[in-house]
Amino acid sequence: MSCLSALVIVFSGSAAFAGPSAPVSGEVVSVSRDVVSSDVVSAAGVEVSHGSEVFKGVEFLRREDVYVTPSWLMANMGRVLVLDTRAQSLYLKGHIPGAVNADWTYFVSLRGRPGDKGWGVRLPMPQMSQRLGALGVDGKRTVVVYGDLGGWGQEGWAFWVMRSYGVKNVKILEGGYTGWLKAGGRRDMVPHRGVNRGLPQLSGKDESQWNVDIDWLVKHRSEVKVIDVRTQPEYEGAKFFQERRGGRIPGALHLPFDSLFDASGALKGAEEIGALMESLGVAPSDQVVVYDTAGVRGGYACVALRMAGYYARNLDEGFHRWAGIQELEVSSGRP
Repeated sequence: MSCLSALVIVFSGSAAFAGPSAPVSGEVVSVSRDVVSSDVVSAAGVEVSHGSEVFKGVEFLRREDVYVTPSWLMANMGRVLVLDTRAQSLYLKGHIPGAVNADWTYFVSLRGRPGDKGWGVRLPMPQMSQRLGALGVDGKRTVVVYGDLGGWGQEGWAFWVMRSYGVKNVKILEGGYTGWLKAGGRRDMVPHRGVNRGLPQLSGKDESQWNVDIDWLVKHRSEVKVIDVRTQPEYEGAKFFQERRGGRIPGALHLPFDSLFDASGALKGAEEIGALMESLGVAPSDQVVVYDTAGVRGGYACVALRMAGYYARNLDEGFHRWAGIQELEVSSGRP
């Protein structure tokens, strides 16, 4: 079924869900896309059945909930906060006018070393509120984050961080910095600092259920499909980022992060992502946990799968922490 067709929503209990094609049971109601809340349906626009309370309140996304175009940003400059999530070295070589730089390390704790408990995970709510406020995020003004083609998905991870803490007026610039320049956008060479307009009100409950930790995953391992979004060499055991051990979480499926994007660098549509998931044996009725090394690619992959109608959560601790716990097994080589 086309992504542009009417949504078919299955109601189970008190919640409604939509996603890529799946066996349908229960009461089926056809609803046009423009009258459906983005908090309860996905961008997939096809039928799905969720028969578990686990899915109650899960936040799915439509493409328009996530992305804005360069032309939209040009028309709204001065009314939005623009965050450049690339490395500072790239930011200093040129950025979108007025953009404030904040790469992924700005949002995490780097106490200790890779593999230590707490290293590389998103900051807890009080510190995160202060960090976001210092950038100019106040929870009211729209925030546009951008990275660039071929990166690690820092912009998607920043989006994931803010959504996981309840900041919903955040968007990703489609095409990133390269897309901005191709659309005729100006290059700014002057560094900018955020203007604190007040701290955003964050949710510390992770009410939209975007994140899990390793303790949770170990306890619920048999209930979820685990997907590794790193590269093939990493999946098979290569160590590129100070991992204490190489390999993967035993039983993890493999969906390389790059496979979620087309040749132009744009995120694939829900049907294409659904086909990738189907090839792995994953259905929209499954709970999904995605991971990479330190949670960055995993965060963006989590957002992409939510857009395709899958209940995905990110293992923010990543394989760094899994490999750092010697009691946990790792697998390596081809499965």
